[in-house]
Amino acid sequence: MSQLNTLKSSATLVVTGGHLITPVAERFATLSLNGQTIASLSQFEEAEQPGAEVLSADGCYVTPGLIDLQVNGGPECNLWGDPDEAEIINLRKTMAHCGVTSFLPTLITDEIEHLKKNISLLTRLGARVCKATGNCGGQAELLSEALSDSAACGLARMLGLHLEGPFLSREKPGVHPQQWVRQLTKDAVADLVTDAVALITLAPETDPGGESIKFLTERGVCVSVGHSNATLAQAKEAFRCGARLMTHTFNALPPLAHRAPGAVTAALLDPQVFCCVIADGLHVDPAIVELIIKIKGVERTILVTDRAQVGTSNGGLVGSSLLLDQAVRNVVEWEIATFPEAIRMASYNPAIALGVEPYLGLLQSGHAGDLVIWDKQTLCVKQVVLGGKLVAVG
Repeated sequence: MSQLNTLKSSATLVVTGGHLITPVAERFATLSLNGQTIASLSQFEEAEQPGAEVLSADGCYVTPGLIDLQVNGGPECNLWGDPDEAEIINLRKTMAHCGVTSFLPTLITDEIEHLKKNISLLTRLGARVCKATGNCGGQAELLSEALSDSAACGLARMLGLHLEGPFLSREKPGVHPQQWVRQLTKDAVADLVTDAVALITLAPETDPGGESIKFLTERGVCVSVGHSNATLAQAKEAFRCGARLMTHTFNALPPLAHRAPGAVTAALLDPQVFCCVIADGLHVDPAIVELIIKIKGVERTILVTDRAQVGTSNGGLVGSSLLLDQAVRNVVEWEIATFPEAIRMASYNPAIALGVEPYLGLLQSGHAGDLVIWDKQTLCVKQVVLGGKLVAVG
């Protein structure tokens, strides 16, 4: 019997009274979960079901689980160092408690053998990639792969890994140690990137012709331009070859210059490219966040945190202390986006970017039972449902 068939026989959770942000639409509806997946959205309260658990969302928003594409760790876990299993479990708990039901653990530039060690550890602990365009066949199998045993433990799932480096620009390394920055070549990429890698940030200017980007996209890896000193032409070529994101837009990238437009200009002008932004008010001014959203639209902007063990390096920022639920609140409080728009930028858009929107990022029948229940007045997270299971919050 498949995992999904087993899940269908488990208890039902019914969420009533909520204001649903799907986030492509708004509905006042009862939401029923059958096992780890959403069974239905109904305008009328479902008849009482034997064994069903009822969760009231009166006075609350109900949204999909949030998805963070860039998490380097936090006080409980430093993915830049030598994390152990307990620390990674604590990180996954933290993510789940703030409404992040899926995320990409992010590894920065380092000595290659150390990177390989941490890739192996995270892979062993459940980091996995599964896309509609990958090797998985059929919606049921996709869901079985996506809905692992993390739900039973209240742990946010790891949707593969984000490699932020080591193929970066030596001119724009940020806090990445320059001694480990490597030349972008197809052979170097093939040596490091495993099937567990979902996203890679790279500087495309050292890869004429985009051979490495083409190789990665053919393997199903999402490519993001970042830590780059690329010209406008070089960045446009990278996007033509398959890159579809920009990592923490404006950070570790050349500023906009009216006579020397660079990678940021290319990303802002390309309608297919998603611009990721750290909306903490420190990495970029709120007015710049507003600028990105006005140019890209809410359909091509993604909120990320770059969360890490925070510090400074020569006066510069090293990651952030931001959590994604706070980023959502920030853009709403700054009057840059509505709450439904902010939720889209933190759930559905990252799901599209990763190719997992067939089962994550939407409140829709057949999708994963990942829900966040928010207080309408404070926009604070009150309850999280991960794969149909309630997660303790607070």
